[in-house]
Amino acid sequence: MSASEFLLWELRRRREAEGLSQDEWGSRVYFSPQHVSAVERGTRPAKADYLGAVDKEFGTSLAVFYETFVKNELAPAWLRPWLEYEEKAVALRLYGTLVIPGLFQTERYARMVLSSGPLQPDEVERSVQLRMSRQSILDRKDPPQFSCLVEELTLRRGESDVLPEQLRHLVALAERPNITIQVIPVDAPAHLGWGGPLELASFIDGEDVGYLDNHLEGQTVTSPNQIATLGTVWDSVGAVALPARQSLNLIKEVANSWS
Repeated sequence: MSASEFLLWELRRRREAEGLSQDEWGSRVYFSPQHVSAVERGTRPAKADYLGAVDKEFGTSLAVFYETFVKNELAPAWLRPWLEYEEKAVALRLYGTLVIPGLFQTERYARMVLSSGPLQPDEVERSVQLRMSRQSILDRKDPPQFSCLVEELTLRRGESDVLPEQLRHLVALAERPNITIQVIPVDAPAHLGWGGPLELASFIDGEDVGYLDNHLEGQTVTSPNQIATLGTVWDSVGAVALPARQSLNLIKEVANSWS
């Protein structure tokens, strides 16, 4: 039995040991019975907020179990070094060429994006679960400072029943004091970001680490020369982006156009 399978088994076992139906369990942890059922079936990720609510109500330590065992199991070996950097960073710079960066994706948007590739359905769900779990850094007591650059075309590409929710989520994030989102308009001049998405993590000692994604596997970058190059790419993209307030207004405008 894998760690993720054990977690789902333990959630079901604990509920049944308490003599509670899914409706009753949901009422105790303030989640809908549909949510409880989906988590127990493995069709919806067991996110930190759900596990934390279970721990608080029933005195379990499932959130700790998830962070210690399940999260690493879900992540491929090549991604794990970056996840450690991501969690410890004091600032993160994110740029996505064709999609919203993963840390800012809604669950449905992430599933839409991941389902468009070569992954099998079970692999898609594991990837969605991992992506959602990584977003716990957004809501911790000392979240990093985020700077995010997105292409305007990204705001207009996607399924009509998924994208409006994603855009509203972006608006909510952009209104947080530690998050800046800037949009590169469709009529912006050429920039170095066309070479692909990137992420840069900064640390309290002044060190930066980068991450590049591709169709096969991502690459964690630590070489000072390569980091300097990625910094140049970031600056090139940022130079043609709209200011934060104007970007927020554009996101709202596009979100409303999908209504």
